[in-house]
Amino acid sequence: MLRQFSDAVVTSSPNKLISINQAEERLIAKVEFAYGVAAKLADREPTLEGNEAIWAKMVAICDQIAGTIRPAGEPDLVSKVVCDRLLDYRNAAESRRQLHS
Repeated sequence: MLRQFSDAVVTSSPNKLISINQAEERLIAKVEFAYGVAAKLADREPTLEGNEAIWAKMVAICDQIAGTIRPAGEPDLVSKVVCDRLLDYRNAAESRRQLHS
């Protein structure tokens, strides 16, 4: 997920902004897909511990992506909209994790 995003950003053409925007859209689509898979898995998980582990992993995935696309002290590579959407998914996963802990 992150490798494809990084490759798209590094190898962007003269239309760099368009290429980066497309990479951002693909990255968010993959996060949305991962969130959907986590929701399906959590729905079928019979234990609270299992549910908590599923949502904790989703939180970790979002944190890893956020740390990669926007490292501390680095100039903004991605739009604030993408970061906001990623944070929305992270916060939703965290609230579900806390619900099951």
